Amino acid sequence: MSPTEDAPRRSWSELSTDLAGEIFGRILCHADRVRFGAVCRQWRISARRNPLPRQFPWLALPNRTFYSLPNSAFRRLPLHLHRHRQLPHAQSSCGEWLVFQHHDGAYTLVSPFSTATTMVLPRMPTDPSVTHDTPPPLQKLVVCSPTLVAAVVGTRPSQLLLCRPGSASWSCRHDRLQALEIQDMVSYQGKLHALVNSGDLLSISISEDDDSHAGGEPTVSSVDCLVRISPGRRTEPPLYLVESDGSLLMVRKENHSTREGSYSDDDESYSSSDEQSNVILNPDDDDSYVPLYSAEQIELQTKFEVFAADMAGSRWRKVRSVGGDRVLFVGHWCSRSVHVVPDVHQGKAHNIGDLIFFLQDRGADGYGGQQWRTVEFFCTIYDMRERRSQLFLKTPLRPVGSLGTWLFPPSGRAAGMSEHC
Repeated sequence: MSPTEDAPRRSWSELSTDLAGEIFGRILCHADRVRFGAVCRQWRISARRNPLPRQFPWLALPNRTFYSLPNSAFRRLPLHLHRHRQLPHAQSSCGEWLVFQHHDGAYTLVSPFSTATTMVLPRMPTDPSVTHDTPPPLQKLVVCSPTLVAAVVGTRPSQLLLCRPGSASWSCRHDRLQALEIQDMVSYQGKLHALVNSGDLLSISISEDDDSHAGGEPTVSSVDCLVRISPGRRTEPPLYLVESDGSLLMVRKENHSTREGSYSDDDESYSSSDEQSNVILNPDDDDSYVPLYSAEQIELQTKFEVFAADMAGSRWRKVRSVGGDRVLFVGHWCSRSVHVVPDVHQGKAHNIGDLIFFLQDRGADGYGGQQWRTVEFFCTIYDMRERRSQLFLKTPLRPVGSLGTWLFPPSGRAAGMSEHC
């Protein structure tokens, strides 16, 4: 009998909790973390005892499927809400929440990571200056806390609205917010921070009244400009605002649709570009499917500039790296920074960060009104070190009102959650 046959078989449950915890901390995919906790009781305990960095997101698509990064397969998203516009008509996302619109105009927020968890938001108010009774379009939604939600609606100018989940109406009136076009917004250090299309950064304080839990309306108590861009140095959208490792970052996407003017690589000045924009080849108006090779080409030519908010100097400071242990995920509805563990190979640690994953924004160029036809959807990676983009994912879909959105699993709930896979 060989020595291997004499050796007693060991159970996976005998793996030390420390080693199991180290393994668990290197798992980036939410579904794999759920499977880890299902192996045995000891592994489940280890998963619960080890606090996790924020996980890689899911990519939710309008065709009722999702893709769990960093590597996965397309899977169905089993969500159905009675009397709501279902996927592919999910309105947007916010962190872990998918946003569905009720037929009467109200909204329901559902976490696909725990379908028992929902929030109900009221219908958006209509503009009294407009004759028809159509609410302004929802542009951005931020869940600040279990008792406070902020929304950006309308365009040119946009409007900031506040409400408490379960309340009957939205509220917010502040003179300094009436004529702005808000590009992005995050909850940071207990306040709302808004990035407007000029590149200015605003800090918005929300009044939490003593009777807030009894139905009191949240109100804006003050608005402060933390970073002000002079008119000669204005930047151009699309712009994203991301909290990363305690700092606020302005992420600027540059492609053919970005108008002339950019921050130079040599300094922080704003300069005019003499380069001609790439030509977009719009598809014909017939009913046949037209491959959108121009859209893919545009995505691969996309570059990013990243700036950190210097509050003391009231300026944006250009950074050439987002961190070797950081990956940014940016999109129209939701953007986040994720901490990644260095990959260890042959005893050496290799950074796998300093990347930006990005999606086509709503109304992306090259689609030419093809929202009811099959088009190619792209998820692309921009490498901050190499200063170039590479294709990560391509799949055909019908962009019914949207193209795709990030969903971020909530931290600390990896084990014991229902697995939609």
